[in-house]
Amino acid sequence: MKKSFFNIFSFLLILVTTSCEDFTDMQPKGMNLLSSVDQLELLLNNQYSFGSTDMKVMCGDMINSFSNLVEQINRPQKSRNVIMWTWDEASLDQMAELTNSDGDYQNFYNAIGTIANPVLEKIDQTEGSESKKKQVKCEALTLRAFSHLMLVNKFAAAYNPSTASNTRGIIVMTEDVDITIPQQQKTVEEVYNQILDDVNEAIQIDGLPSVSVNRMRFNKAGPYAVKALALMCMQRWEEAEAAAKQALSISSEMANLNTEYHDLYYGLFDIICKKPGTFIEDYFYTNEDEVLMFYPYSIWNQIETGHAHKDYIMTDAMMAAIGGYMMGEMYLGDPNYVCTEDFDSGWNEGGLRVPQMHLIVAECELHKNNITEAMNELDKIRVNRINPRLYQPLKGNVSNMSDAIAKYKQTALGENLFSNFSFVDKKRWNEISGWEATYTRTIGDTTYELKPGSKMWIFPFPLNSISVNPNLEQNYK
Repeated sequence: MKKSFFNIFSFLLILVTTSCEDFTDMQPKGMNLLSSVDQLELLLNNQYSFGSTDMKVMCGDMINSFSNLVEQINRPQKSRNVIMWTWDEASLDQMAELTNSDGDYQNFYNAIGTIANPVLEKIDQTEGSESKKKQVKCEALTLRAFSHLMLVNKFAAAYNPSTASNTRGIIVMTEDVDITIPQQQKTVEEVYNQILDDVNEAIQIDGLPSVSVNRMRFNKAGPYAVKALALMCMQRWEEAEAAAKQALSISSEMANLNTEYHDLYYGLFDIICKKPGTFIEDYFYTNEDEVLMFYPYSIWNQIETGHAHKDYIMTDAMMAAIGGYMMGEMYLGDPNYVCTEDFDSGWNEGGLRVPQMHLIVAECELHKNNITEAMNELDKIRVNRINPRLYQPLKGNVSNMSDAIAKYKQTALGENLFSNFSFVDKKRWNEISGWEATYTRTIGDTTYELKPGSKMWIFPFPLNSISVNPNLEQNYK
């Protein structure tokens, strides 16, 4: 299903490119030859792969491996994975040397350089309806803003209001940048300002439909959602909450995962089955599978009891009941991992979702010491996730801040475990007094720690990018 849908658009893009060859005698080769808004719109029909295994591993949520963990750790030469698993900050230089390329770096900059910027470069001069031009321009601006947001979260220090103006960030690529000239890194503050400029322009143009063309395309709530996420990272709580509420005012529908999107597996197991691109909660869907991902039970068990994501997602424990294998023990040499085996659903690991906006509103209310209102916002998520036989509202039952933060983080984990945003959350919480935490991971007989101030929260730039841009400096140093 996934492949056939996107093959149609791949075929159309080939037709567009082929038709443009007739005009190469009039325009230099290598230039953007798309001349109509309909042609530019085809660029936006993309199967984005924005889910980041790196981010999920680094924040302690999961392990990516298919061989014995202890044996790998004890080898004389450390691999990039081992450095991440053990949070070996002293080996960050070695990790950088082992990072020849980085899939996240490539995917997000490709979205900017081959989709968003070509659209923005040509959109004002193209032929076509003005309403379609506005829509396409808004989508491109939002895509660029979102891509820059994820890049700065992975490859730069977390935003600190007192230091962001002199902290190195990432390369910012806009449509007017000469790509033949190596660019200088912007500061973290400059990167976030560009993100806000892009989403604010998209909001001002107001060209997006309330219901997107398909869930791989942004709808009207999209720029507000990106804005809310960026402002959360900047600790601008009032503005972040306002943006999140604006997104929710456009689209707030949630699914009750105790009763909806279910299927029978082998006629035995009642499981969640979210067919790719069909989930009502997705503002912007990026296509990922939740297959053969190993989550330590120390993390898995932190998800609230009765949560649909824990009770109804297909796992090796279910398969073991009908003669399957416990994958953690078989592959990792460690029985203390649960392995997900959902081959049919599309999990929105790298995109935007309705529950994220409720989480933002709740956290902002906590930063204003409004515990009751924050718990009420969490209940809007939980009532759609927790088994009705076990559900108890948090509103009215949580009265002190430490308990409220704990309940907030538990709810956030249940929503974000299968996404990039657990990393994003944990990283920015390190900058907030009372929210920071030290995370642990036990492999064999050794327990490793990731502290709030660790440089491990900043990934090295890949060597294939540094080799072509001598201006790029590693931010972890």
